Amino acid sequence: MASPAIPQSNGTLGKIYDWIDERAGISEIMHELLDEPIPGGTKYAYAFGSALLFIFALQSITGVFLAMYYVPSAEDAHKSVEYIMKEVPFGAFMRGMHHYGSSAMVIMVVLHILQIVIWGAYKQKRELLWLVGAGLLQLVLAFSLSGYLLPWDMKAYYGTVVTVGIASEVPIIGDTIKRIIIGGTEMGTITISRFFMVHVFLLPALMAGGIAAHLYLFRKAQPAGPFNMTEQEAMFKVEPFWPGQVFKDAVFSLVVFAILAYLSLTTLAPLEPKADPSQTQYVARPEWYFLFLFQLLKYFPGSTAIIGSLVIPGIVMAIITFLPFLDRNPERHPLKRPFVMLGTIGLLVAMGTLHLLAKRDDEQNFAAQLKAQEEEGARFLKEPFEPKDISRKAAVAVAPAPEAFVKNCAVCHGEQGEGGPAGPKLVGVAKKPGRSKEEIAGLIENPSAYGASKMPPMPQVSAADRVAIADWIHTLK
Repeated sequence: MASPAIPQSNGTLGKIYDWIDERAGISEIMHELLDEPIPGGTKYAYAFGSALLFIFALQSITGVFLAMYYVPSAEDAHKSVEYIMKEVPFGAFMRGMHHYGSSAMVIMVVLHILQIVIWGAYKQKRELLWLVGAGLLQLVLAFSLSGYLLPWDMKAYYGTVVTVGIASEVPIIGDTIKRIIIGGTEMGTITISRFFMVHVFLLPALMAGGIAAHLYLFRKAQPAGPFNMTEQEAMFKVEPFWPGQVFKDAVFSLVVFAILAYLSLTTLAPLEPKADPSQTQYVARPEWYFLFLFQLLKYFPGSTAIIGSLVIPGIVMAIITFLPFLDRNPERHPLKRPFVMLGTIGLLVAMGTLHLLAKRDDEQNFAAQLKAQEEEGARFLKEPFEPKDISRKAAVAVAPAPEAFVKNCAVCHGEQGEGGPAGPKLVGVAKKPGRSKEEIAGLIENPSAYGASKMPPMPQVSAADRVAIADWIHTLK
């Protein structure tokens, strides 16, 4: 069946179309796009690539929506995301689509790669097509890493601390890489700004260029066809891209959209309280699709960490990237390519096993802490949105700050506990776990014992003054 086109007519719309078509060649473009012959016929197995393109478009649309409200600074990033979730019409839904869409993109790119490997579709002069696809895989992972920090909540902050720590393990240039990533020695506004720029400007431009190159090379190489047919047999069953494959791609993409919409409507995208660098007892975990790598790192402590963080993943990624050059046998049937298929199955089993081991370790050692963090995030999402007071006078206490606080604490936390460039605000600290009056008094004397390793100890503050400061902090509203 020929591709759809508006026929010439004497009607107004027909004349307008004919006028544009004569100058822009729309019919010719539609013919090139939709009349592509598919050897062996249309199949749902070919829908993964189109679904990936659909998800990328969906991520772009929801990303533009989120960017209209997002403020890339350590002071306001978290509050802007909270505002999107709690105040913006359809904001929670749009952020949910973006959040779950990132996982869907990882799942879909893995399924797409598996389909190509099983069908042997990287062979027969498709090496460049595969190389560009491997580059797109790395861009998808880079999207996930760069977007992870942007909410600037506890999970995002400490998860990124772990990621940056892995990058710093690179011999000789590790510290330089760390400084480039975070923009200094500590994470803050410059870090968020860099991650935002990479996530919103650099990666989408690279992804768009990579997709264009991938589509061009795909059309140049033409579809490989089923692995269980010879080239001659496949040519006896040729179907055009329109309408059969377009229909299958559309149905599959609609199913993906329905699943993402259902998750976004029934399960809010997570958002924990604002990042607090002093809470060093927080148990950080990566997104589920990086959990296997997190578990792998446990087996290479200390100076051997680079093996688990860079060497092994680097070797695996290199094998995936250069697979067409390593497997030169023209045979495409999976049962006749035992080494490739066993390697693929072995990699999937290893990743799945590491993932399950990570879950088991968390259940045995950190179940209570992880559950408490999850419950705190759920409570935070249920709390009403409180607009930021830009005058920085949001702290209201029953009585003036104690003299000991003004003398020893105000330089970092502000005269009224409103926060400053070197210390977080103290308003609402009393609601956090581990911040009772007794614990705050103990923290002033020995911060590291209470998870505030970046705060200097203050032995000069007397016990009575510590109690007075703790009592006053609990009055801040």
